[in-house]
Amino acid sequence: MLNTSPTKPHNLIDTRLHGTRMSAFLRELLSNSGHFLIFNVLSEISLFGWRSYLTSQSHYLITIALCAQAWYLSRPKANRFWGNFIGPTIYTLTDLPLDGLEFFQEPNHLILWIFCLAIATLQGLRCHWTPGLKNWIVPLESFTRSGMLISLYVILKIKAEHLPLSGAQILDIFSTAHHQFFLESTIAIGLLVGLQTLQVSQQQEILQETAVALRNLAQWGLGTHVVSTAIADPDALGFQRRDRAIVFLDVRGFTHWCEQTAPDRVAQVLNTYYNGVEPAAAEFDPLRITLTADEVMAIYPTVEQAVNAAQKMRDAAIAVLSSHGLGAGCAIHYGSAIEGLFGSEDVRTYTAIGDVVNTAKRIESATPAGEITISDAVYRQLGDRAIVEPCEAIAAKGKSEPIAVWRLLEWRQSPDRPDSC
Repeated sequence: MLNTSPTKPHNLIDTRLHGTRMSAFLRELLSNSGHFLIFNVLSEISLFGWRSYLTSQSHYLITIALCAQAWYLSRPKANRFWGNFIGPTIYTLTDLPLDGLEFFQEPNHLILWIFCLAIATLQGLRCHWTPGLKNWIVPLESFTRSGMLISLYVILKIKAEHLPLSGAQILDIFSTAHHQFFLESTIAIGLLVGLQTLQVSQQQEILQETAVALRNLAQWGLGTHVVSTAIADPDALGFQRRDRAIVFLDVRGFTHWCEQTAPDRVAQVLNTYYNGVEPAAAEFDPLRITLTADEVMAIYPTVEQAVNAAQKMRDAAIAVLSSHGLGAGCAIHYGSAIEGLFGSEDVRTYTAIGDVVNTAKRIESATPAGEITISDAVYRQLGDRAIVEPCEAIAAKGKSEPIAVWRLLEWRQSPDRPDSC
């Protein structure tokens, strides 16, 4: 059965959002913020061994610092330039009191800051300042990361062989054939990875744009509630019997007005009408809104939501239609309905059917423009919170007894009753 309470779907969506944020954090850590950490770990372990690495406090500090940076940069609106300085700044401020001025004499620390500045600048250009140059900057970022690996390799060799750190010594290291091969292959792999990253990012952008377009189309056709439910719990869209409040709003005299008005003008007014009424209906969390010609039908879990929505919808319709000499009547009925996805394999829509829907439509057809008529079932739900006046019962076709209805004048929202279940 469909749970109309937001608790279950929202919990599922929150869980998925948490998983998405964790995925974004790991992606940022492995694709950007954690690169220095990974390369530095490998070089330190190669030089001093596992035991020495695990017993060094500074190694844990840099891990925490770069994880903090990855957490920030994984956020959708993170500033890529300043965000890349978070890790090095935290690490420097926490390790400097421990190492003193010797901190700046450690080559690995200089490499951290040099490449932090380089990557921050490139990502600032790509994401904030010159996004049009993205196709050039992405491969350049990867090339820069390969430079980080080469730099740490040089420092590792100098430390391992107790060589002096100088430009001449670095040139001498790469004078041998196997070191030249390492240098050239690392640069080549960096560029190739950069080009592949660019291709993947372009494909991701296309997929994201397509996903947004498909979601918008799905929500336009099926409604936000149905799309969200389909994502959180697809089984909840099967046929089920539920008590629902049905709201109908229909323009009076629309057909006659259309005969005397140019079609483009009719389309413009009708679209303006939709743009006013639909947001008013959507404000109170409907399960479904259906727009058919000049008629609007909305399905709500509770009478309170339906009444609030009907008042807003009626007011929005008056604001749009009064200048054209038109008005709209609105009606609400409450009762049992069968709801779910109806249709064939190729065309489906989510709606509710049953006597409650037919009765709501009959009541709306008998409602004068600018007024809201409620059924006796709705009146019983509202109780003494509603100010109404009795109307003549409606003798509807197919009904054995006339339909008792009331004209809703005003109603008071109870402070201890929620708008939705």
